[in-house]
Amino acid sequence: MRDLYRRLDIHVSASDADIARAIARCENQAVKTDAEDVLRVESRKREYDQLYGTLTGIGLLRARMGLSHAPYWNGSVANDFSISADDEYARYAELKVKVARAVRVHDTWQQVRRMMLWSGGISLVTGAGVALLVFAPDLF
Repeated sequence: MRDLYRRLDIHVSASDADIARAIARCENQAVKTDAEDVLRVESRKREYDQLYGTLTGIGLLRARMGLSHAPYWNGSVANDFSISADDEYARYAELKVKVARAVRVHDTWQQVRRMMLWSGGISLVTGAGVALLVFAPDLF
């Protein structure tokens, strides 16, 4: 789906008159046709704006995760809703650190748990041995 607002160089809240002027000065016939068919019909514009909001949110989320399309997609319709994964939005390194920390905490907990189970098992066996010595000395 094309980002008609970006391709027409207008804001999402542009008036009908601004949209009409932008469509008139657009040199790309395919964008011009799409804009006429979508932005000039109120019901289609309303549906487009809902989808536009969703796709913009997904583009922002991808950028914050440090994801972007390959450079050869620049200028393509497939890249219309991608936001550059620059330092302001990219959170990939931060996410990587948080995941590594969570893995370390999990691994440490597993080690402690194993030690507790092992020491608990030794305590149980030792306690059972002592109990047998005390309560059934004739077995030994």
